[in-house]
Amino acid sequence: MKKTILIFVLFFNGVLFSQTDIDQILEIGVENAQRFSEDYFAPAGEALINAMSNGWYTTAETKKLWHFQVGFVGNLSFVREDKQSFLFRTAEYTDITLPDGSFSQFVSSALGSNSGDITVIINEGSASQLEVTLPDGIGNSAIGSVPSGFLQGSMGLIKSTEIKVRFLPRIKAVEDAEIQLYGVAFQHEFTDWIFRTKRWPVRLSALLGYTNVKGFYDLNGAGGVPGTGQEVELNSNSWLLTSIVSTKMPILNFYGGLGYYFGSNDADLLGTYQIQNGPFASVEVIDPISVRTKTKGVKATLGARVAFGVFNANLDYSFQNFNNLSLGLRFGW
Repeated sequence: MKKTILIFVLFFNGVLFSQTDIDQILEIGVENAQRFSEDYFAPAGEALINAMSNGWYTTAETKKLWHFQVGFVGNLSFVREDKQSFLFRTAEYTDITLPDGSFSQFVSSALGSNSGDITVIINEGSASQLEVTLPDGIGNSAIGSVPSGFLQGSMGLIKSTEIKVRFLPRIKAVEDAEIQLYGVAFQHEFTDWIFRTKRWPVRLSALLGYTNVKGFYDLNGAGGVPGTGQEVELNSNSWLLTSIVSTKMPILNFYGGLGYYFGSNDADLLGTYQIQNGPFASVEVIDPISVRTKTKGVKATLGARVAFGVFNANLDYSFQNFNNLSLGLRFGW
């Protein structure tokens, strides 16, 4: 089965196991599969939380009452080289060995790519011995980045406060995979609090934002592992608390922010699965894999915004765990 048939969707273009991978990874046993999945998926979960903390602001200035803007935000998250692989240690697994007799080997994460097939052996030396190929990632050293995007709008409220919302309706990303996104943020400007600060050449504000991403993939029609109720659910939450500073020029302005982001991902492989080969052949497992990822960190953003009447565009770069380039196109006043 092609690699593009996915277990669940991240970054709107898909990451993670295919149906063939599910069959193979369960052959090493549920506990081993769970342990492997935690290391394999962790970088993708961290990268998603990082990406969703971006694109919330383009200026420290908040809109006047009922003034609004709507537009599109696109992100390009850069995959760190050290997150494209992880050290597979046989001591952390049960009855697993490597073909060359070594005790550890670097293997691809969901965001990396193996140079060739990497296999492990379950129950070496017994009648039920089986060699299993570990799943590859989607990474490409020539690209090293993953895109995402969503619609976003903002409107001015009372007392120098602005509400922002972001949204991506539940859409079919690939075959039976669907994804949706929503988020809300509040930004408050402090420049008008003290008369003296009104004369400064910059504006100051703070923002608190939340983004939720849900992914769904129905595996029942994929024709892979026999079973019932097979599906994958992804639930990702990302928070951002940041300060913002921007210039006050009429057309071209520069902005920046220093903030703190944190969040979590929950990914569950649900349903029943009948293992096909190896020592666990014919064993039926229920909801075999559940992976939870948490991450947090400090981020700094630098960007520029240009306005043409009711239209404006921005470009910024964020320095964080996974650096990010963000582009926004909006209209409104």
